[in-house]
Amino acid sequence: MGIHVRACFATFIVVFLVSGCSTPKKSCPPTNIGTWIAAGEKEVYVGDDLFVYINGGAEIYHEYGFVEVAVQRYVRGEDSISVEIYSMDGDAFGIYSFARSSSGYAVKLGNGGTSADYYLHFWSGPELAVITAESEFDDLGAAVLEIGTAVAGCLRSGGVEPDLLDYLPIEDRVPGSEVYFTGRLAFLNVARPAAPLFSGFTDGAAAVDESGEQIVVLRWFDEVTVDEAFQEARRLCEASGGVVVENENGGGVEFELGGVRIQASSSDDLITLRVRRENP
Repeated sequence: MGIHVRACFATFIVVFLVSGCSTPKKSCPPTNIGTWIAAGEKEVYVGDDLFVYINGGAEIYHEYGFVEVAVQRYVRGEDSISVEIYSMDGDAFGIYSFARSSSGYAVKLGNGGTSADYYLHFWSGPELAVITAESEFDDLGAAVLEIGTAVAGCLRSGGVEPDLLDYLPIEDRVPGSEVYFTGRLAFLNVARPAAPLFSGFTDGAAAVDESGEQIVVLRWFDEVTVDEAFQEARRLCEASGGVVVENENGGGVEFELGGVRIQASSSDDLITLRVRRENP
């Protein structure tokens, strides 16, 4: 009898914890926010329904682990703002880093946010929030931030930035230029000149420094797969009419392809690329 009770109690704890991790703290997005009134019912797009909602670009969200998106529009007289809450199957930093504006400024919402012009991106746990002003009005910036703050209060908490970001150089790095990715499609969008040469990585991170040079760090399973990736990159570069220059001091390889110079070096299970166009 005692064993049965303990087993049931343990099962209850597991169910409670799992459901608690997957449920927002309260109704999200909220029905009304200050003087902003929800217009119509909240729309939810799950799985492949995202292709109906987004005309192009849904593939990227799926590559980052898309689960569903909740969409709510708010109005205040003739002014309107939309809220999108994307739920992912893991931490949402990756899709946040990809979707945010590279020219925005940082805001303290959730685990981090970026505001630019008429929209705002921020992430918390497995969720990415996108707040967009759909019309121009005098207090646009303040209104977007007001709604963003209310939405931040109902998102799931938790999440950490990927450890791979720690391998990006800090000196001269442009703040907010960091992008984390786990798939080839995002890699192609983030670092197009280098993407045709490297595949098979587990995840990657990229950033830009003050000189305009892009730094990319790719992670493989082990040193053996790193060596195989280098060999394949050499082959692909030469097959595409590029030039491969071996560093005589054992400091890596330089690829010259299509007016782009890529310096590549490895350490353990990582390959670091420095990408620069010859004629920017």
